[in-house]
Amino acid sequence: MTSAAETEIHETDVLVIGGGFAGTWAALRASDLGARVILVDKAYVSRSGASTLSGGITTCPLDSDDIDVWAEEFITRGGYMCDQRWTYQLLEGQRERIRDYERWGVPISRDASGAIRRFASRGMINVRGMQYEPKAAMREMRRQIADRGVDIIDRVCVTELITSDGCWPTKGRVAGAVGFHVTSGAFVVLRAKRTIVATGMIAMKGTHRVDNDTGDGVAMAFRAGARLVDMEFTFGGTFNVLMKRYDFPSYNVAIAHGARLINARGERFMEKYDPVRLERSELSHVVAAFAKQVIDGKGPVYVDLRHVDDTYWDDIARLHRGGSILLSEHVPDPRVHPLPIEPTWGMWASGRSGLQIDLQARTNIPGLLAAGSAAKNDATGTHASAGSPTAFCKVSGWHAGDCAARESREDQLPTIPAGVLEALRDAAMAPLGRPEQDKRADDLHDDLARLEASVVDGMVLGGERLSAMLAVTREVARWTQTIGATDLHDLVKLHEARNVSECAGAVYRSALDRTESREQFFREDYPYTDPSWFCWHGITRRDDGFEFERIDFPTDGNRFTPKNTASGLGAIGAIIRGETSQTEHA
Repeated sequence: MTSAAETEIHETDVLVIGGGFAGTWAALRASDLGARVILVDKAYVSRSGASTLSGGITTCPLDSDDIDVWAEEFITRGGYMCDQRWTYQLLEGQRERIRDYERWGVPISRDASGAIRRFASRGMINVRGMQYEPKAAMREMRRQIADRGVDIIDRVCVTELITSDGCWPTKGRVAGAVGFHVTSGAFVVLRAKRTIVATGMIAMKGTHRVDNDTGDGVAMAFRAGARLVDMEFTFGGTFNVLMKRYDFPSYNVAIAHGARLINARGERFMEKYDPVRLERSELSHVVAAFAKQVIDGKGPVYVDLRHVDDTYWDDIARLHRGGSILLSEHVPDPRVHPLPIEPTWGMWASGRSGLQIDLQARTNIPGLLAAGSAAKNDATGTHASAGSPTAFCKVSGWHAGDCAARESREDQLPTIPAGVLEALRDAAMAPLGRPEQDKRADDLHDDLARLEASVVDGMVLGGERLSAMLAVTREVARWTQTIGATDLHDLVKLHEARNVSECAGAVYRSALDRTESREQFFREDYPYTDPSWFCWHGITRRDDGFEFERIDFPTDGNRFTPKNTASGLGAIGAIIRGETSQTEHA
């Protein structure tokens, strides 16, 4: 072990890893219950991550709404692949979170009367979302937890969870985490009675505008033996590339205000694929329809903002503080000219996959909880729209903090075997002592990002392609154990490459194991939905490899009986093939 000057040791009741909506809500609730709380983030809480850079959309149930109607729509749109108790827990909890935002003065889009302006969200008929300013919300969350005495430790890259037996996967429990400060290089030990992973979604570095959401917490928990579920549903995307070079500010908001998608012929092509919801159809269906236009030679595709109402431009100017590219001179006036738009498609879970948690946000490993996009959103199944990902971050974070604080009251800090911390420190910092090679951390991220270079190739999968993709992740994982880091910044990127490769490996392994197509997951060699796959699909790391499980959905508290689970050609396959889907949900 290094000297005391080079090592920081912290002890706490509840450790929260990740400072977005999920992490800050977990910290807030745990501190409200009297727990000592440390929140650690590899960047600066309130200025980074998907929460700060999101489009500012969240599910907005109010007291006047019939929760049964909302729950039924989420459950059916998600293919009934959920825990219906979580659906109600999400909606009821989100009502409280909205009240908190209003009480704190977080900027929210409002109508002329001052009421919250709500809109029908993508994929939904009855469920409504609202738009708010995410940066202001995150600044307020930081202020709230700081006022409660939460110890916020910024700019620490957490590299591994501590286990009570010094084994990964563990047969014991999680006892905290270790990492290093990204500017000083100090090794940081965080001992805790309960640890909450809230590190955000899994994404390739360089392919998404949130460049530091690299699945760190998911990978660390997976190495420790935590169960991941439905990892093949990590595949997804959104329309966020404007004119091949600019970020597009929230597709969901634009279509809610009347935006359309048209092809090179000026045709509103979603009329063919979903004549009721049109561009508000499931995002995977809209992206598949985009791909079909390109395949059929009808590209490029344009976003047509000539039909949006005036409040769209008002909200962009106010909630984006005038910073939207649409209000600049860098693009033709979008009030007059449709603009070329493209989607991304790849690892972008938004709660459709991740660490499996129970109603209290506990994982299968004692001492470890998870919240937000690092966890599987059991409230909405395979569906992720209407602001449900951000709502789940807030509500699951609250429950994680609640459970962690209550359980830590009667617990002691777990003991850690001799030599474990020394070994973890050596593993974390080892690349700094390795000689330089031809490969660098940036090269590894480029190798991974090329797996998502094509929307069509990423959406239309098959066994051969998945095996080739898996081989790339294995090669990257091997390189992370041999190449050196020239400085601390390079060291962070090397650990991120390791985490991305391990998460991607779990995704591709799960996709190879699932011999069917369903929702946004499409295998051209298994194009039909198989009723035997109506389940959660688990993958767990074992000492001798990986264990796959098919886990039945709970029936306790179910109010809606699953329908349309028969075999048939799924929606994505039907769009790409130009055929009729037989597995649409009402």
